[in-house]
Amino acid sequence: MVAERKFIKEKVKRMLVKEFIMKEIEGAGFGGLDIQRTPMGTRLSMLVERPGLVIGRGGANINKLSKELVEKFQLDNPQIEIQEVGNNAALNAQIMAEKLSEALERGWHFRRAGHATVKRIMDAGAKGCQVIISGKLTGERHRTEKFTEGHIKYCGEIVKEVMDEGYAIAKLKPGILGVKVRIMKPDAKLPDEIHIKTVEETKTEEKKEEKQPVGTKLSKIKELDSSLVKKLEKAGIETIEELYDMSIEEIASIEGLNDKIAKTLKEKLEKIIKEVK
Repeated sequence: MVAERKFIKEKVKRMLVKEFIMKEIEGAGFGGLDIQRTPMGTRLSMLVERPGLVIGRGGANINKLSKELVEKFQLDNPQIEIQEVGNNAALNAQIMAEKLSEALERGWHFRRAGHATVKRIMDAGAKGCQVIISGKLTGERHRTEKFTEGHIKYCGEIVKEVMDEGYAIAKLKPGILGVKVRIMKPDAKLPDEIHIKTVEETKTEEKKEEKQPVGTKLSKIKELDSSLVKKLEKAGIETIEELYDMSIEEIASIEGLNDKIAKTLKEKLEKIIKEVK
């Protein structure tokens, strides 16, 4: 029970840290946060759309944020890493949720904002997306509007693997609107997707397998001298099995080797293979 309480306390702390950072860097396009404990302290990897706003002039903003994290959450030596989203901002659910909430706060009609967000996400190459806006949309009564396009998964283990979710709120005069964005990314592979290989693809794979040496590589055998291994590899011999199948005359014909070296090498190989067996 003590361990369970510890895990819950840690999860709550991480959630509070995430909410605090989202509030502090509002407007920078927060895309996600990964918190890891390291021997050097606590590493926070932050995904943002506009890194300049987070870092500040001369690193002033990020230093201030680090100090506040220590004071409010007692994080051990927080090391903040900033990663830029780049051209994939439209495929990040959290960023798109924040953009949608900002559009609603600027006075966009919820239907126009919802359809525009869906279009932008699908144009970026997403397999599917869903935008949910809930709250006092047109009157005093609460209601929910959904804008869906493409393929969406709602339940099961597959949701954790292929769906990205983001949540934000829009503060309007009638009240607060909740915004939720769900995106299935372009590289998402579903369990029911089957790809039948063509004859050309099969032949290409077979050729690759033929080229790849099967067996123990010569470089991994400690008993063999490194200069000798280089000479053998130069001759196209990469595994101990390939070398063992060769005769003494064939080994001696390799550049830089002679009959004496070939006999000694053959004896060593027989001992090595006996030990392996």
